[in-house]
Amino acid sequence: MSVSVRGDGQALLIGNSRWHWAQYNGERWSVEHTDPAPERIGDALNVWAAVGPVPAVLERLDDRRIRTRDVPLDHAPPWLGVDRALGSWQAWRRSQHLEHDCSQGLTVVDAGTVLSITVLDADGCFRGGQLIPGYRLQLRAMAEGTAALPSTLAWPDQNDPFPQNTVAAMQQGVVRGLVAAIQQAQRCAGGVLWLCGGDAQLLAPQLSHASDPVHVSSDLQLEGLMELSGGLSSNPDR
Repeated sequence: MSVSVRGDGQALLIGNSRWHWAQYNGERWSVEHTDPAPERIGDALNVWAAVGPVPAVLERLDDRRIRTRDVPLDHAPPWLGVDRALGSWQAWRRSQHLEHDCSQGLTVVDAGTVLSITVLDADGCFRGGQLIPGYRLQLRAMAEGTAALPSTLAWPDQNDPFPQNTVAAMQQGVVRGLVAAIQQAQRCAGGVLWLCGGDAQLLAPQLSHASDPVHVSSDLQLEGLMELSGGLSSNPDR
């Protein structure tokens, strides 16, 4: 890695199914989530990281790539996805800045294609985690693995725990299963809870009644990526 960003720039995090872009000008930054779009990659890209397939066009920009080993997350194993490393490191940094009580550590839930749960200890070191099929991945598995269940990737439009139609029953089953997994992990790990990723806003209301607050920051990994590159502004443009 050899990146240094001050002023204008662009960052890219390639996820398992979506690409996550950040544009910044030294004062403000904005985020965009798209399908894979290699045609958008150019010299304006200052820093990037990937957990999904990397297009050939990025080979010439390999010196701008951030890998897990570049993220200053203590005790992070080499197999840990760079997205999890970035999100956990940034969550720890923000918790320190906000003076959260991290005496029991910190838990970061990334609600993406795969829902990852990453736990840090009281010193901000990697402790371990869990991986669970995400919301759409579970819905797709039910549709493809059965003869009668329909295909749907939509978010639920009702909160009835026991719906009377099949699609809503699938949606509620997945959402409530993911929420239960997060709550169980939090009971075991304790500490500060952060929620990020594309489905963070879907799951956050279901976790809002917990005794401990849930800190929601959908683009935590991008924040960490820009922090490492030196291009993070404290005034995001949402």
